Amino acid sequence: MADPKSSTFTITLSNDELHILINLVEQLLELLGEANFVHHYQSDDPFAQLMFAAMGNIQSPVEQPQDLVLRRLLPNAYADAESSAEFRKYTEMSLRTAKQKYLFYLREQLLPAVEKELVKADIQVSDPSAWAIAINDLRLALAVRLDIEQSSYEKYELMKNSDPQKPLYAVYFWLGGLQERMISNS
Repeated sequence: MADPKSSTFTITLSNDELHILINLVEQLLELLGEANFVHHYQSDDPFAQLMFAAMGNIQSPVEQPQDLVLRRLLPNAYADAESSAEFRKYTEMSLRTAKQKYLFYLREQLLPAVEKELVKADIQVSDPSAWAIAINDLRLALAVRLDIEQSSYEKYELMKNSDPQKPLYAVYFWLGGLQERMISNS
């Protein structure tokens, strides 16, 4: 239900849906923080913050991640490995940070409803674009892990209910529906 005066609208999610979303968000946040990136360092010291900023700009070239999900979320900019590594040196940390920002935003929107332990919760979505971006990254991650292709809906429909991957495919398609709602309300 959209508010005609703003881009804010309400989405109703079950307790299970809330937990699924938060679980996926937290898993992807953990994955995006891999490789001992400097951004894990936290300090209120202004000098330490300056050093952190400077270190981000003088790294040696950064190789493509080994994890297939990270390869999808943080793709090479060039076919040439050396050029891609050099490009990553200047862009990967900020791209990871941007992806994390949207995931943290989604998580913060969901946590109050989870803490109330309601059967269903009405969530006020004030930034559907941020939700859509975060959900897109979740869908991409699931698609990589499940090896989902465009024609996978037929595969999903033909799966036996006892197939352990069927619920994961269902989550993937459910996320697609959520993403579509966010885009239509952006």
